[in-house]
Amino acid sequence: IELNKKKIFICCTEQSGDNICANILSRLDLKKFIIDGVCGSRSSEFISNKYYDISDFKSIGLVEVLFSIYKYIKMIRYLKNQIINNDYDLVICIDSPDFNYHLVKSLRKSKFFKKIIQIVAPTVWAWRESRAKKFSDIYDDIFLLFDFEKKYFQYSNINATFIGHPIYHIKKRTIKNKYKYIAFLPGSRENEINKLFKYFDIIEKFIYEKNINYKIFIPTLPHLTELVRKKTKYWNIETLISDEYSKFDKFYEDVYISVTCSGTASLEIAKRNIPQMVIYKLNIFTEIILRIFIKIRYACLINIVSKKTIIPEVVNSNLTSKNLINVFHQLIKNTDYQNDQIKKVNKYLHLIESDQSPYDISVKKILSFF
Repeated sequence: IELNKKKIFICCTEQSGDNICANILSRLDLKKFIIDGVCGSRSSEFISNKYYDISDFKSIGLVEVLFSIYKYIKMIRYLKNQIINNDYDLVICIDSPDFNYHLVKSLRKSKFFKKIIQIVAPTVWAWRESRAKKFSDIYDDIFLLFDFEKKYFQYSNINATFIGHPIYHIKKRTIKNKYKYIAFLPGSRENEINKLFKYFDIIEKFIYEKNINYKIFIPTLPHLTELVRKKTKYWNIETLISDEYSKFDKFYEDVYISVTCSGTASLEIAKRNIPQMVIYKLNIFTEIILRIFIKIRYACLINIVSKKTIIPEVVNSNLTSKNLINVFHQLIKNTDYQNDQIKKVNKYLHLIESDQSPYDISVKKILSFF
């Protein structure tokens, strides 16, 4: 029976990719496939041989990656050899465009000619547009989360498939008179958490001193729970830290507002109809480099798509205690401001979602390769 099974290699090195991965693999008939690769805890149950976990990828930002470059080169060499030796029928890369690009490039150089797809395009519309051409030279197909990305990948040697954004599956929370929590979303990487947590400390202290009557909810990942517990140890406000993904929907039902680390998380919060502010902090050198090259003014996707500030952002050098508290105070106190944000968010969400499940579209397309 094993002989007839098709072999798939998966490579996803961050949480948003692992969520996509788990949802796709859960829709495949696993009796027909052997699946190996790199993933996080959500996808692990579908994987036979796991070579690395997402917790092995801690860097974010140009400067941090430079310090880890030797480690990543070694990983790429090791994974390339595994893929060639096991002669996988299909390679699926999810998100992490820089890491995956270098892995795929080294595979092609080593004469690996089987099909390779990338799920989630690099943000060529924000910076380094030349990556679109580079990707088209080595990948067979690219699955796009946003319809507007199609125009960047119009090359004859790559197929571009619009699948839509995974927020398609997220339910809006019900509007109530009373909520229990303020959500803090500190990011899915260790160094993001280390960078941002002092700002969550500032807000926690403000909530306590101003006697604002809410508990705090922090959704996180199994490998980061201990770190988050440590960082919240001396807080005065009762804090619920959870890594049980299946319970998040239930907790979000009771979230009043959210302080969100920029990224996929801010889109998910927007889709849930939770008013939010976005915070983010890049290394100062990374910020300076990006300021020169980057073509967009915003960190948050809703703001990027709408070309205006719908969700308030306090990011990089603007992320000071004073700015942070000012925006937070306005968000928690002003219900008109909250309602206005939700109304505007819903006006633009349709530009981000497709009208069917991105996972179903992906599975159909993946099966067509065999």
